[in-house]
Amino acid sequence: MRKVRLAVVTDIHHGADYGTKLGASALPLLGRFRDWCAEVAPDLVVELGDRINNVSAEDDIRRTAEVAAAFSDFRHEVVHILGNHDCHALTVEQAEAALQKSFRSSSRDQGGFHLVFWNATVEKHPSAGFVATPADIEWLTRDLAGTDLPAVVCSHIPLDSGSMAGNLYFERGLSAGLGSYANSESVRAAIEASGKVVLCIAGHTHWNALAIIDGTPYVTVPALTEAFMSWPRPAAAWACLDLGDDIRVRVHGEVPVEYRLPLRLRGNHWVNKYRSYAPKPPARLVPKGR
Repeated sequence: MRKVRLAVVTDIHHGADYGTKLGASALPLLGRFRDWCAEVAPDLVVELGDRINNVSAEDDIRRTAEVAAAFSDFRHEVVHILGNHDCHALTVEQAEAALQKSFRSSSRDQGGFHLVFWNATVEKHPSAGFVATPADIEWLTRDLAGTDLPAVVCSHIPLDSGSMAGNLYFERGLSAGLGSYANSESVRAAIEASGKVVLCIAGHTHWNALAIIDGTPYVTVPALTEAFMSWPRPAAAWACLDLGDDIRVRVHGEVPVEYRLPLRLRGNHWVNKYRSYAPKPPARLVPKGR
């Protein structure tokens, strides 16, 4: 039975077309997403970042404000997460002012689930790439420690360190290695140690992906305006996430997928000798007389 329904959209990339990021289609597609939300009646709309094709501070502020105006027409509450393109030429404070929203990490309880909106650092380090700071990980650890409910973690950058083979942006070239945090393993250690996270959902890599690590599914939602998998049309992708006795994810648009996943039991872990919470293997039985 459904308890919570989230509508998820990510990587809008509003602006001029740039390669396969068909930014000119962003606002019309947001209008379609708004109408779809009116039909399916989500409890909450979650936007996972990269609202603009960044150009300059002046242009980025204007484009961000245009996206904010588009979301003002939604009937449902919208939670926004900061993406790396949103603050490429802007400070976080400028991006907040343009969207008129805060990018502080936050969480809430809804329908028997703990929803986490993790606004971890998305500014690229010159040599290390994307790195979640100790403060980011400490915040997540404290937040998960403070709930007894099954938790869903929403972020811009995926946390699974998944393969980028075939990805237009992150398989090779200047962006190779930038499809996840350089220290994603440290982030997952906090997630796994909590024993409470039943789903992590993200954007950033512009495609569908699913990984299951220690029983926790990590889902990536494709970009709204990306066309590398659907050329010459934008993917027009968004997702419906139903949380209840199980987890159901349906990605709509030109690259649809559907996942139905069991709800991870609290505190259950895969056997892993490299983790402190792994059960010890049974002692070897020695037959009598030997």
